[in-house]
Amino acid sequence: MSTMRHAGQQGPPGGRAPAPAGRRPSQEGGEPGTAGQDARAERGPGPGADLGQEPLATHAPVPVVIIGAGRVAHAAHLREIRDLPDLIRPVAVIDPDPGHRAAVMAGFPRVAVCDTPEEATRAGAGAALVLSPWWTHKDIVLACLEARLPVLCEKPVSLDPAEIDELIAAERLSGVPVTAGYMKRHDPVVRLFIGHCRANAATARRIAVDIHDPNAPHLVDHLVPYPPPPFGPQPPPARAALARALGADSSALQREVYARGLGGSLIHQVNIVHAALDGTGRELYGSLEHSLQWAGGSAVSCRWRPDDGLVVEASHLRLPAHRRYRETLEFTGTDSVATLTLPSPYARDEGATLHIDTWDEATGLSTRRTHRAGPAVTGFREQLRAWTRSVSQAPGPGPRTGDRPLPGLREVREDALAVREAALRLT
Repeated sequence: MSTMRHAGQQGPPGGRAPAPAGRRPSQEGGEPGTAGQDARAERGPGPGADLGQEPLATHAPVPVVIIGAGRVAHAAHLREIRDLPDLIRPVAVIDPDPGHRAAVMAGFPRVAVCDTPEEATRAGAGAALVLSPWWTHKDIVLACLEARLPVLCEKPVSLDPAEIDELIAAERLSGVPVTAGYMKRHDPVVRLFIGHCRANAATARRIAVDIHDPNAPHLVDHLVPYPPPPFGPQPPPARAALARALGADSSALQREVYARGLGGSLIHQVNIVHAALDGTGRELYGSLEHSLQWAGGSAVSCRWRPDDGLVVEASHLRLPAHRRYRETLEFTGTDSVATLTLPSPYARDEGATLHIDTWDEATGLSTRRTHRAGPAVTGFREQLRAWTRSVSQAPGPGPRTGDRPLPGLREVREDALAVREAALRLT
């Protein structure tokens, strides 16, 4: 039998927080509102508008267990949580590494050290942030659902469609929601980009994604309170999970590219494209024209053709010598171009920028509208706002907040099918 251990001050006395109530059933889909509503929002906010940021919390802080206290936990989630004490409160941590646990407790001294999600509920946890390595997610999320803990799970939730199906079934059976950690979807400027794509879907001719990713120590190491592990080969459990996901006939190169360039990075942008195409009948899976890798798998490019009128192209290049992360998404329609640029997801001193250029065929006049989120308006922060509000309402399959569906397991499955197909077709 495992036992709960405490360090520093003891966490909240026994008994988990009351289960939230009043949640509505799931609706699968993308961003808020109809295409008309998105078009109105996309025309531009008035002076001082917040570009559709998630509103401030109107609920008590959600008590959470942090499962996995590695690099992404410290570089992103925990530093946002420190700035949102009225929104979310860590009460427990689960991590096999004592150094990782100590780093959490140094910032949150009332955190209990636990071995299982069930123990975390006895420490007062009412929800779970799953930030462990991706190949551990399935078993951890299943344990959280069994313990009745709503989950926010870092991406990729899983790269194995069979595992995702198992999680979907468990979510449905438990009635407890699982939210996918697609934090870019919560950036207000990204939502405007998606809204423009939807409002102009009939004119769409091309969606392009281009990422220059240093994926290098200088991006995050200064944010982690202990020496992070070096970039290197996938550990044995990850290699085994990749073999299950891609099949025994897949090559080592296909597995490496799937784990990093495709499933580890581009899956974010594939999710954005799926949200932009939602409701149009256009699908990426099954429409792949080619998938290329070069530079030993450190660069990958895919091209999909969902129908005769639209091409979707996406490239990811790992370039360690570059000092800055660069991400650009561009929607090209017959009478508009929307160009979205995003900084490193770990940056807080700059935000996303969206330029929308339109042309009037009759007059020849052009218009440019520019939207900026501003510093500190990060996807990670807005994700926490949306997720904590959703779990404060009530459990139920398919996470929601208000009328806006949060990314859930069905989107995870759609995204995984698209990038898995690309991995298996690599040339």
